Amino acid sequence: MRTARGLPFVCNKTLKTIMESIMARVQRDEKVTLCHFVWMGNHAHIIVVVRDNAQCVLFYGELQKQLTDALKRLLGFQHLNLWKKNGTSVIRYCDVDTIVERIAYLYANPANANLVDCIERYPGLSSWEAFSESLTSVLAEYSSPIPWIRAPYIKKLPSRALTAAQDEAYTNKLKAQAKKTHSLVLRPNAWLKVFDIDEEREVYEINTRMVERLREFEAEAREKRALRGWKVKGARRLREEAISLKHTPKEDSVRIYVYSIVKEIRIQMLDEYTEFCRACSYCYDRWKVGDFTVHWPPGALLPCVPPVANFFDC
Repeated sequence: MRTARGLPFVCNKTLKTIMESIMARVQRDEKVTLCHFVWMGNHAHIIVVVRDNAQCVLFYGELQKQLTDALKRLLGFQHLNLWKKNGTSVIRYCDVDTIVERIAYLYANPANANLVDCIERYPGLSSWEAFSESLTSVLAEYSSPIPWIRAPYIKKLPSRALTAAQDEAYTNKLKAQAKKTHSLVLRPNAWLKVFDIDEEREVYEINTRMVERLREFEAEAREKRALRGWKVKGARRLREEAISLKHTPKEDSVRIYVYSIVKEIRIQMLDEYTEFCRACSYCYDRWKVGDFTVHWPPGALLPCVPPVANFFDC
């Protein structure tokens, strides 16, 4: 999920408390199974196991809406167009090696963006702690009670850049006003069950390989910084950063719908996706001429039924 502009998801306690609250609230009915996530300044990477396509849409749709509402209140705005139109990419992964690569890349994002040297030092919101404590069991579950910060209690910030004292005071006030909690449940290894992997030894080997790949990504980022004479921004500066709506993101890259590092699997996935799109187009064309007997392919989100008659009130 990527914003249209700005860097609103700063690393202070206030934003992290509100964002955690929203994630726990949205996930209270387990729309998807949350495995891994990292929130950057203007986007999020989230690895989930999806059982139902409609629930997946509800998950990220509700997440975006509540985040927008919270930021409107924090900034004192009546209106805020926060997210890019069609800016959420739901990408399908179909093999273990690819997912290992993508999760390692996910946790390497802060280092690649020259924010911190390694994921352990990143003060932003992520699932790294849950993952690092869950390396062996496919059934590992990390659950923490999160105060439900209701929207009416979110007041305009005194400044877009909070001092440490202001941040602490605002966060404590939000938590004190919360009357209810939701559990934010993470299952870092749940995706392995999709591939029928449940032996502790194999789970540990895969996660160890993932961490080793993460360290390779971080080492590469470190070398690039050294060559250019750059330094990381650092956790302290990240916590003190102001909410910004001025940042202009880079030009969009090619939209990805399926991804695999294995060429044969990638070709097969692309062929399946092409056929899926063709079947959806055919079904919608039949709907437009009044034929509702066609069967949509599994995973399709059905559009609104097109009108097939006019009604005149005489």
